[in-house]
Amino acid sequence: PSKATGETLAEELPVLEGYGESDLPIRVLYPCSAKAADTIPTQLEARRADTPSDGRRGYTPPKPLFQVTRLNTYDTVPVTLPNQLISGPSDNGSFDVLCFGSPSAVHAWLENVDRVAETTVSDIDDGLSAGNGNVIACCIGKTTAQACVGSGRWSDNNVYYPEKTPGLKGWADVTAICLGDILERRFWE
Repeated sequence: PSKATGETLAEELPVLEGYGESDLPIRVLYPCSAKAADTIPTQLEARRADTPSDGRRGYTPPKPLFQVTRLNTYDTVPVTLPNQLISGPSDNGSFDVLCFGSPSAVHAWLENVDRVAETTVSDIDDGLSAGNGNVIACCIGKTTAQACVGSGRWSDNNVYYPEKTPGLKGWADVTAICLGDILERRFWE
């Protein structure tokens, strides 16, 4: 796909050459995490083939291009981190940067921070930066970055992700930029 997101994959997944209307829908097996969003199967199944009308019978509804069978092949399970590894939100954090490779990693981190700080999401009043250890988030891609911002714990300017090159290389590059920005912020403090 032109972007490494589930939405883009579902929009751009090509129909293989040689498939005709009689071969539709194309059956797709989608192995994924039990926590994966339904974006890919929902969008694939919403795609329709252009079906011409024969003129005698009137409108023929377009056939679905894809029939998706979702197979939850694994589940991510959050670990309980030792208290000394995580600082509470008032401590200005033990870390400067957290690197998240999935939305479930964001949720697991926040569960651990809340446990150590003995807070819940409803205890956080300011909605930004509180309850995350006051760290900057470097995310593998847009979906993970959205999980950070959507948690209400980070402002947009404290979440970094590779907009044009999601994936490991882009993540490493944006983390290096983030670390440079942190050094610059410290210089001006």
